[in-house]
Amino acid sequence: MKEENWITNVNRVALWLEAEDRGQAGQAISLSITLGNDCGSDEMRSTYWTAIRSIGGNYDDFPLARKGRESSLSPEMQMQIDGVVSAVETAFAAITDAELIATVIHPHGRTGGGYDSIADLAADYANKAKQNLVKAAKDNRWDGTMNGNIPVMTPPPLKEKTEAQKD
Repeated sequence: MKEENWITNVNRVALWLEAEDRGQAGQAISLSITLGNDCGSDEMRSTYWTAIRSIGGNYDDFPLARKGRESSLSPEMQMQIDGVVSAVETAFAAITDAELIATVIHPHGRTGGGYDSIADLAADYANKAKQNLVKAAKDNRWDGTMNGNIPVMTPPPLKEKTEAQKD
């Protein structure tokens, strides 16, 4: 693994480790990071990264290496987004009278149909939250600042009605 990829991946994993105590798995990952930082070859870094992925892969929230283009968001901001998205999904999944909500709230009009379960509704709203946070960051309406678990961001501006819409 190239050193710049190692640094990017390890920084994301280090932030993940700081967020929660992972016990012995966290200690093993930390040791692998230290060993990988101290080694001098791409081949050995790949070996340590494989070990880190293997241990961390048991966790649903483990940050996997990116495939394709690198995100324009910092690892810190991505961790904030992941935390908010998880909280939104949990909040919607905990809605009482789930059958009523899933019956009267439907996906976007072009999608059609309904939600099969409250978990599907929760996942959809979590995805919408993620899209809104990423767009706010790219539009410079949010810089990653949080007030507890609430993002401190400016809402998008209202779209002005055109003359055709007014008539």
